[in-house]
Formats: sequence, structure tokens, C-alpha cells
Amino acid sequence: MTSRHPGRLAGLLAAGACLLLAACGGTPAGGDGRPLTIALSDEPTSMDPCDDQTGKNGIILRNNVVESLTDLDPDTKEVVPLLADSWTRLDPTTWTFTLRTGVTFHDGTPFDAAAAAFGINRTVDKALACLNAEQFAGGVTATALNPTTLQVVTEQPDPILPRRLSFVDLPSPKTPAGQKTDTPIGTGPYRFVERNQGIDIQLGRFDSYWGHKPDVAEARYVFRAESSVRAATAATGESDIAVGIAPQDATSDDRTRRYSENAVVFLRTQTNKPPFDDVRVRQAVAHAINKDTIVAKLMPETGKVTGQIVTDTNNGYVPGFTGPSYDPERARQLVAAAAADGVPVDTEIELVTRPLFPGSDEVVQAIAANLGDVGLRVRISTLETGAWLKFLYPPFPPEQQVNIVATLHDNIGGDAAFTFPKYIETDGCCSTIRDPVADDLINRALSAEGDERAQLFQDAASTTYERDAALVPVTELFSLVRLAPGIEYRPNNLTGTELRLAEVHRGPA
Repeated sequence: MTSRHPGRLAGLLAAGACLLLAACGGTPAGGDGRPLTIALSDEPTSMDPCDDQTGKNGIILRNNVVESLTDLDPDTKEVVPLLADSWTRLDPTTWTFTLRTGVTFHDGTPFDAAAAAFGINRTVDKALACLNAEQFAGGVTATALNPTTLQVVTEQPDPILPRRLSFVDLPSPKTPAGQKTDTPIGTGPYRFVERNQGIDIQLGRFDSYWGHKPDVAEARYVFRAESSVRAATAATGESDIAVGIAPQDATSDDRTRRYSENAVVFLRTQTNKPPFDDVRVRQAVAHAINKDTIVAKLMPETGKVTGQIVTDTNNGYVPGFTGPSYDPERARQLVAAAAADGVPVDTEIELVTRPLFPGSDEVVQAIAANLGDVGLRVRISTLETGAWLKFLYPPFPPEQQVNIVATLHDNIGGDAAFTFPKYIETDGCCSTIRDPVADDLINRALSAEGDERAQLFQDAASTTYERDAALVPVTELFSLVRLAPGIEYRPNNLTGTELRLAEVHRGPA
């Protein structure tokens, strides 16, 4: 276990580079009296630290306003210390964490084991319905043993608990326990200042921060739904960084930079209603989609064809498995065979989507056309995130039209435990699969370690891909950021869910 936080190292190295820039007439970001401005596509759906696992929430909060006990190295994905200096597994379900001293929350409250316990227990409180609670397969209880020692007990053995805790950002213990907050208070290098709904969110540097003092003094997040508009803000100086721009809005120089989202775009079929209660129709969907053409024509810089719902950096990735081939004739045969047995394949299917990434509407239209070509009737419904989530999460209303949900799922944690229990297990938050064999393999994997853990996850993946055919992976996703002149920022594997202001610097324009 390394003892150095990679973000701090990156900050120190970048600070040295910034000093060189200053010697040549450059100015640290925010040092010219104006805030660093970042243009995003969407406003956050929640400002509560317990909901910041999603990119639109986390990109503002994580490692800026709030921090966790552990962190992930963006390059290696190894677990490294953050608010915890070290940790020990005492038995299969009991861990102790030795905490960093000299840390305070933005409201002046000292960070200690009691504060850490409050934050963890609040996150997993079912009544609060925190998004970050989805990272835990079973119950978790945190207890302060003394001011610097935290005990965490899990209901089931969980060998990756320190990795999971990197997704539990800790709020001040003065945060309401029984309701969510719109004014997050953390220990990070920036404090929340103000939110003007529909206009901007403002952060200010926390000068009592325990770590390296970042260059950026103030930050402002603005929201521009259209990629071309976001890109224009970076070109005109309205923003310093435009996040998630479409390839056609990119520059040909180093002002546009590419990074992996560690994410996969895939379709989830509703298996409890006809025609998708017949596996042949689900298999037809997989054979109908021309992924190669979709990626080559619509996502040449931002896509990579895949047959799996995790990327090859994940322990649940099955080496060599590419998924069903594009075979529209086979898809038509499967649809016809199901129809001959009385399956109502002419039922209208709602393809439910939201703005997943720049250009996603064209990708969804291509998918719908592919499905129509093999005899399925598809109607696209593009929804706002809140309405879309009602299709993603059960319970599914009986009157809900049979559907396919287009979704984008990232796994920056590097372990299939952050994906398979959600989308494959019978009781998963977002699963329409009912496969006891896959359930057993996943449950065994969750308490296993190393190669055994990886093999069990891969066996579960193979089972569901080949037997259940409820999930249809389409493409891995890469994204682009556009930088204004003079801005220096190197996106990494975590940028999609957190953009650390401490890693941004302003040099000569």
C-alpha cells in the first residue's frame, strides 16, 4: 500500500510547472482575479455528498469539496490513503482504519473517527436513499473506537472494502442525518459557496486545507446543454474548460484532450414483458445492431465496439469474448421463430434514452433503425434524467410499456462488484435478469479474492451474456475536453466522475 496520495503528488509536480510558467509571465488559474470557469452539459441532480458517485454530481464535489477515507490512483486504480492513513483487516468482516490528524471540515468541525462513522452510516441509511449506498452489497456499520481509530463491520466478508470506501465522501457531522443537503460541507481543498439554480455553482478555495494549497482560488461551473455551445465557451474565453464535447467541436491542436470514461453504453431489455420474455427476441436485438458501423460513422474518436458491460481493465472482463455478431438475417429468423410460437413480436417497444453523451441521439436513432430492419417496432423516447431513472430503477409499474433502456455505466473502481450486482443479480438496483446460476457466481465472487474472484465474476458474465441475453453492450466511451488558451489540465481515468481543480493551472494565453 503506497503512502502517497497521487492527487497530492500531481498537484506538487504541477505546482512546480506553474512556478516555471509564472517566471515566464504566466498566471496561476484564478490568480488574475477571475474564477476558473468550467462548462458542463448538465446541472447536478443532487449536491449531497452521498449522491456523488454519478458523474454529473461527482465532477463538482469529489476531491474538491468532499473527500473519502481512501482514494484511487487514476493511472493504476490502486487504493491509496486519503483521510485514512492506513487500514487493517482483523477478520473477514471487521476492519480498522487509522485516520489522518489535523484535518478540519469547512465549518471548523474537527475530522475524527466519530465524524467518519457519521458519514459512512449516513450514506448507507436506507431511508436516505443515497446513490453511493449502491456500492455496498450488504450492510455496513461504522464505529469510532477512539478519535483516530475507526472500526467498520460488514454483514458479509468484503475483501475490497477499502476500495468501496473511496466512493463514500464524508460530510461534516453537522450535516442533517435524516435528510439530504443542498449545501455540502467537506474537508476538501474547496468549500461550497453558492448555487444559482439554472445559472451556476461557485466554489472557493479553503485556506485551512490540510493538504497542498491549490492554485485555483475560485471556481465557477456553468451549464450548456449543447456541445457546440460548450466548446464555444472555451474558444471565446467564457469558460476555461468545456467538458464532454462532440468530435466535430474539437480542435486539431492540444487544446482538445481525450480520456477514457471507463464506461460502456449498453441496452437493457425488459425481460418480464412480451416480447422480451422470450430469449429469442432478446438475442435478435443483439444480432440486429451494427456496432461496427455505428462506431465508425458516429463515434470514431469516442467509441470502441464491445460485447461486455465492463472494460478490459476490470476483473469481470472475459478475455476473448466479443458477443453476438452483427447478423440481421439471424435476427429476423429469431423474430420469426418467436412469432410462430405466438410471441407478440409486433408489440411496439419503447426505446428509452436520455442525453448520454454528445451525439448519443444519433446513435440511438441508428440502433432503432437496425431493430426496425429485423422486424421489431421501436419508438424512441428521449427523457430528462429524472424521468429516465423511473425506467432504470424498479419497481416497474404494471402499465409501463415494454421497453429497452439505453444506459451508460462507468466502473472506475476496477472491480466487477461495482457493476454486476447492480445489473445482473436478481435483486440488483437496475437488473431485469432472473438467473440463479449467475446470482450464485456473483455472491461467491463478492467474498473471494484475487484470481478466484476474477474467475467467478467472469463466469457470471459469460453466463448472463450467453444465456440470458438481457444486456446488449454497444460501445465503450471516451470523452473530450476542450481547454481555453493558457489552461493546463491533463484528463485521466477519473475525469468523468471527478475533475480535480487542484490539477488545473493557467499559463500564458
